[in-house]
Amino acid sequence: MIKRLLMATSLIALIAVAPLQAATQIKVATIVPKASAWGSKIDAARSEIKSRTEGRVDLKVYYGGVQGHAAKVKQKIRIGQLHGGDFTPTDFQDKLPNLNIYGLPFVFESIDEVNYVRARMDEMLVKSLGDEGYVTFGFAGDFAIILSNIPVRGLGDLRGRKVWLPEGDDISDRALKRLQLVPNSKPLSDVMTGLRTGLFDVVAVPPAAAVVLQWHTAVKYFTDMPVIYAMQFMAVQKRVFEKLSDTDQAVMYEVLGNVYAEINSESQKDAKNAKDALINSGIESIDPDQGEFDRIREVMTENNRDMATQGLFSLELLEQMQQHISDYRKIESKKLASGQNSPAELEIISDVKDPAPQSNVVTNGSH
Repeated sequence: MIKRLLMATSLIALIAVAPLQAATQIKVATIVPKASAWGSKIDAARSEIKSRTEGRVDLKVYYGGVQGHAAKVKQKIRIGQLHGGDFTPTDFQDKLPNLNIYGLPFVFESIDEVNYVRARMDEMLVKSLGDEGYVTFGFAGDFAIILSNIPVRGLGDLRGRKVWLPEGDDISDRALKRLQLVPNSKPLSDVMTGLRTGLFDVVAVPPAAAVVLQWHTAVKYFTDMPVIYAMQFMAVQKRVFEKLSDTDQAVMYEVLGNVYAEINSESQKDAKNAKDALINSGIESIDPDQGEFDRIREVMTENNRDMATQGLFSLELLEQMQQHISDYRKIESKKLASGQNSPAELEIISDVKDPAPQSNVVTNGSH
């Protein structure tokens, strides 16, 4: 009897000291260096999530591209070595071509236009990722400008040059070919080496991202022209994420949602500071030739519609975005005519936790 009592007491003691719930480790990869401003934000978020979930959620982050380029990361996600990563829309071009709708070349004129459109369309893009089996925590983006090792004032300067293109970006590939340029498609992780070795002469990237990724150390010039709107986001497998309790999921959404909202806001607000940083590092600022943006945009407008009618992405979604842009420009024209000031930067409000289905959501590649 005494022996049984001792055994029972020991068992109770073991149960008492055991954790109430084993920690769930979510492993994600990013190309962002840990020592960068963005890396610091992600690392702080990782610590906050662990603290607020009382250790139930352990966000393990692999920084600096150590897990390989995006295709390799997605492969590791499929076999369970990773659960998520930092991506760009072109990384999902094969399954979710509509995700890159904001990244069509020479569509937007200002960041306020982008924010106006995103406030009305982000939700459906979040839903499309959900339908593909991923959760995300918001998008962060800014205009990509031209970084180069030769002065670029117009299309003529790009002819015969080695222009970097993200691997798998069929939309930009067709756009460059329409402009009679020859793209050189390589993973994002190859860009720094490519610039230093002469594999690339020209890249397009947001100025803040150029500083974070240190690409500015390998170029001599930048041309301040809003080529495309480039964005990034963290995507985590839904089946892994949904193993968390509702409370812990809410913490993840809140903390990481705040991080990507901050990165998005700071990227836009700090674009001028980032350009100043490029100049201060010895990079020469080049002004595009007068009228060059409008000439390229005219060609790209036709090209974008051609790509949509050929099924590369939804024509309905393109027309919806163009209508939002038109609406915004009309609003601004009326304000200018009446002498009102242009509005301050518009806030993007998107419920990434539980996006409500919309009747006008288009998630396939064609319509």
